[in-house]
Amino acid sequence: MDFIEIDGSYGEGGGQILRTTLALSALTGKPVRIHNIRARRPRPGLQPQHLACVQALQRITNARVKGAALDSQELEFVPGEVRGGAYTINIGTAGSITLLLQCLIPPLSFAPEPSTLRIIGGTDVEHAPTYDYFAHVFVPWVRRMGVRVSTRLKRRGYYPKGGGEIIVEIQPADGIQPIRLVDFVEDFSIKGVSHAGALPEHVAQRQAEAAMKRLRGAGYDAEIEVVTYSRSEVLCPGSGITLWTEEMPIGASSLGSKGVLAEVVGKRAANYLIHQLDARRPVDHHMADQLVPYMALASGTSEIRATEGTMHLVTNLWVVEQILGVKADVKREEGRSIVLKIEGIGFKPEKH
Repeated sequence: MDFIEIDGSYGEGGGQILRTTLALSALTGKPVRIHNIRARRPRPGLQPQHLACVQALQRITNARVKGAALDSQELEFVPGEVRGGAYTINIGTAGSITLLLQCLIPPLSFAPEPSTLRIIGGTDVEHAPTYDYFAHVFVPWVRRMGVRVSTRLKRRGYYPKGGGEIIVEIQPADGIQPIRLVDFVEDFSIKGVSHAGALPEHVAQRQAEAAMKRLRGAGYDAEIEVVTYSRSEVLCPGSGITLWTEEMPIGASSLGSKGVLAEVVGKRAANYLIHQLDARRPVDHHMADQLVPYMALASGTSEIRATEGTMHLVTNLWVVEQILGVKADVKREEGRSIVLKIEGIGFKPEKH
């Protein structure tokens, strides 16, 4: 059997290579062998959240898998046909639900039947998109490209216990449409959610007030919802705030942690959003890499302008080239901003 060989130490050398590789392998039916998995991380190899990705796609595609074990640094994945339906996936830790969805949405978008996912894990954890960023930035952009996904939050899950739960519904897509995001929309509104669980009610309020004060100081206004959860509604204490623009989805978030004032958490999210907005680019740098697989699958040329090119972007561009044969055109602009252009392959699933 001919495997596509993927070096997991390339680029950022973390879980991104695994997720994108598995998503595209499941979608195209191409077998992959990944070695040096998460080689650049303090603890290399598959951890629970990465293993959950492998096991979920193994179920969804009836794949033959070798090396699916904790700390494994090599994995062989031979997918079968993608099957929609109802799936419950429990990560078992505070591992990120939104990162797991990065590898599930592309293949399930081309399943022959609808899918309903019930996923349990972390909704608001470090080094991952928050649930609200996923719902209000990622989902609106990919829906514009023809991805028929919707989501709802049932329970927040904070580090270290997780226990959050979301429901995601995916309808079969006819195809992925190219997207052109090059012009900044000057007329936009800022929304947000500030939340806290198993903490004093004033924590979420102080986060929101600090964010609004900082935004107003920079000439922006915002409408931020404040939500608190009782000890019976979350498995462990936690807090966070996510801000986004509605007409042109750009997002920013910040999570609370022990010893960090709520005002610092709120101001941190506002500072990040201000940085993105002042750059006058329609795509924030966290979203740029997440759009790459969809741009590569689209029927036509997609072009975006983003505030920055990250190592995650470099990683995803390399993976789509290895698996789909797609090469991107990346041009640097002033500062760190970039223009990214990809000619998609016009992916259509084979009819059975």
